[in-house]
Amino acid sequence: MNRRDFMKLCGGAGLALMTPAALRNARAEAPTSAGPFWMFFHAGGGWDPTSLCDPKGSRREMDPEGLNHYLASAIEEAGNIRYAPVANNAAFFQKHYKRLMVVNGLDTQTNSHDAGTRHVWSGKLAEGYPSLAALIASTVAEERPMAFISNGGYDYTAGLVAPTRTGNIGVLNRIAFPNSVDGEPTGEQFHTDATFNRIVKYQSGRQPYLTGAANLPKAQNSVSQLFVARMGQNEVKRLSEFLPREFEQAELKRQAQVAIAGFRAGIAQTANMSTGGFDTHGDHDNQHFPRMQSLMEGVDFAWQEAERQGVADNLIIAVGSDFGRTPGYNGGNGKDHWSISSMLLMGKGIPGNKVVGVTDERHSPLELDPATLKPKAGGVRIQPKHIHFHLRRLAGLTGDPVADQNFPLMDTEDLPLLKA
Repeated sequence: MNRRDFMKLCGGAGLALMTPAALRNARAEAPTSAGPFWMFFHAGGGWDPTSLCDPKGSRREMDPEGLNHYLASAIEEAGNIRYAPVANNAAFFQKHYKRLMVVNGLDTQTNSHDAGTRHVWSGKLAEGYPSLAALIASTVAEERPMAFISNGGYDYTAGLVAPTRTGNIGVLNRIAFPNSVDGEPTGEQFHTDATFNRIVKYQSGRQPYLTGAANLPKAQNSVSQLFVARMGQNEVKRLSEFLPREFEQAELKRQAQVAIAGFRAGIAQTANMSTGGFDTHGDHDNQHFPRMQSLMEGVDFAWQEAERQGVADNLIIAVGSDFGRTPGYNGGNGKDHWSISSMLLMGKGIPGNKVVGVTDERHSPLELDPATLKPKAGGVRIQPKHIHFHLRRLAGLTGDPVADQNFPLMDTEDLPLLKA
């Protein structure tokens, strides 16, 4: 495979090639870590927490002030967690409540899709902050070839790390096995093993000459990118060893299979998982509930896959959305944008069977005592920055020069969110 074809394949697979030196400019020496691994599930469009983990039922049938079409008396519980009796929620919450933490009354401070997504996943409403997935990957795993895998959502990196987008699994195999005609490890080969090994040997031997002959910074960077890509070829091959022979049809499940294979192979640290269809301004129940069920089935599958691959004990999952949806329905039986949302957290270091944050009957957040998290007038509202404060600490970012100095979470109260 020649250089041009190789670079084109990398582009087709979404493999961003960047020299390790370019990623280390901001830090003298970055720590390394095998975990924890992180998966961030984004429900694109603005989900409805009252149809999930912050249920608000109607008082009676045909209640003109009802927020939802189900009755308050039908709301179900799994341990300390209440959930809406729709979208097969019972299957998820009854199975995972012991490891699940729910944050309700999350004030995203916006009804804008872009701003809300950015706020929820970076901890900052204004532009310029990287996603938490990118910040973690750049801090603890910048040397890994696929440190940050992104399937969408908010994946701005602020130049800290190169995101890897893995939409075409077949191309990954072609990169991993460049001597294979069909991209399969046991398929027909272009060259014999002996010949291919000689090609690799002489390619590697040319690096000092090509690097020394390149006088311009742009040319030197291009040569470096080529050889970083070739060195990364073995890492992609390692990924292929843990990929399933057959992929799931559901988009989130396919995304999870690739991300967790990357964790298992030791070449990935964080992953954005993304699905859409939640912006249901019309026919809310019929449109929203199937998407909600698909989302929670995707999270459940990710946990099962992590257990199968042996990384579940070292995994953290966060689930969130742009914002919430209005209390009650509009004239088209839909729900519009509402700034109050929820998040779900589960995994290593996350206390299970716990709910923090409270909303009233109309899904407005109550102020909380910063010491006890119980409702208190004049207290604080939970914002994304409060959650990010603790997730950064859990990821070992506290004290990191880039996180604390370049992207600080200003004026953030240390709420006891993760206290068991």
